[in-house]
Amino acid sequence: MTIETINVGAAEIAYELSGPVGAPVVLLSHCFCADHAFWNCHLKACSGFQILRYDTRGHGQSSRPPGPYTLDQLAGDVVALLDGLKIQKVHFAGVSMGGMIGQTLALSYPERLASLALVNTTPQYSDAQRVAWRERATVALEQGMEAIHEGLMNRWFTDEAIATGNAGYKYMVEAVSRFSPQSFDAVTAAMCQLDTTERLRYISAPTLVVGAPEDPGVPPELTKMLATEIPDAELHWLTPARHLATLEHTTTFNELLSSHLARNASN
Repeated sequence: MTIETINVGAAEIAYELSGPVGAPVVLLSHCFCADHAFWNCHLKACSGFQILRYDTRGHGQSSRPPGPYTLDQLAGDVVALLDGLKIQKVHFAGVSMGGMIGQTLALSYPERLASLALVNTTPQYSDAQRVAWRERATVALEQGMEAIHEGLMNRWFTDEAIATGNAGYKYMVEAVSRFSPQSFDAVTAAMCQLDTTERLRYISAPTLVVGAPEDPGVPPELTKMLATEIPDAELHWLTPARHLATLEHTTTFNELLSSHLARNASN
């Protein structure tokens, strides 16, 4: 499929829409530092649906306006994209940063979501995590992405995935190597604003929560919080894995997402 772009005001958002015209739409939101290709290995889970993938501002082929960004801004980009494509409602799946955007959408624009999948994402960062992300951003700006590259990979992938060089690991190595330090700074500023803990009970979309017990970025208690506080949410674990668990457990995650979409296809 050809990548298109759409103007959402302060940014140009790159997207790809594929699948049977008239079918329900699944919107896939990638993790930090990636782009829409993150989802290549998961497309089969969305069989029978239209699939809308996009590059978050600052990522991939979308534009990189000056930061800092906000989560409300990133969620607003999604709504503007849907409005531009005349899509009223979507099944939203987001990984890590994408899940933060998904939570923001579910709380601010609940009428736009038919269902929600939150994958290796958190409702909040601790003060220590916020400091760590801002310190990484400073290093990236001063020394380049290569200075933080290894540390990110060790947080995102198991030792085995790194040693064997699985497809997901190779993809993220390449994605991070071409990521802009300025975008790293702008987007981490948005992520560090995250705190939905007191509002999770207001999320009304049928929700799938997927986590990894060994995820260094999302302690298991916070994954459990998502599943406990969001009404009737369904929780599943992927293990062994670190932060980008779906890239190490592709088949299992595809089965989970496919079942979730099938249950909620008529919403």
